[in-house]
Amino acid sequence: MKIGIVSDTHGNTERLETAVDWMVRKQKISMLYHLGDDYDDVKQLENQYIEIVQVPGIYDERYKDSSLPAKSFETVLGLNILLAHSYEKDVSPEDVRRSDIILYGHTHREELRLVDGKLFMNPGHLKGALDKNMPPTFGMLTIQDRNASAAIYGLNFKLVRSMEFMRSESGLYKT
Repeated sequence: MKIGIVSDTHGNTERLETAVDWMVRKQKISMLYHLGDDYDDVKQLENQYIEIVQVPGIYDERYKDSSLPAKSFETVLGLNILLAHSYEKDVSPEDVRRSDIILYGHTHREELRLVDGKLFMNPGHLKGALDKNMPPTFGMLTIQDRNASAAIYGLNFKLVRSMEFMRSESGLYKT
C-alpha cells in the first residue's frame, strides 16, 4: 500500500494539488494523510478519489476547542501509525509506545529517522517556495507484508531522502 503524506499547506492548495496529483498519477497512492495547517485545504482534492485521513493544525479553531481530535491512529497491514500535527504538543510517551510509525508536521522541516524500532517522519511543508529557509517537501510511505519504505520528495519530484526497513515483532529495522 502506498500512502502520501503532506503537512503545513497553510492554504496553498496549488502546491498541495501538484504534490497529490503526482503521487496519485505516478506513484499510485491509495491514501493521503494530511497532518494539519490547514485542515480544509483537502477539500480541493475531491476529484482525486483517494481516501484522506487528516488532523487539524494548531491554528485551527477546531483544534483549539477540541471539536476535532488532535491526533489519529491508523493500522495499515499490521503497522500502527500515529498522525499528529505537533509532536511536542500532541504526542505522549504512551502514543509513541503503541505506534510503529509516528507522523507529524508543524516544524516545516522534513525529517526521517528510525529510533528504537520506530519510524519518526515529518514530510516538511507545502506552504511556499521557501519557508523557514526550507523548500517545500512531501512524503510517501510504502507498506508491504515484510518490508516498508519511507521517502521525502521535493516539489520538483526529486527524492530528498529515503529509508527502507524490515518489519519484525520487535519493531522496524533498516535494511
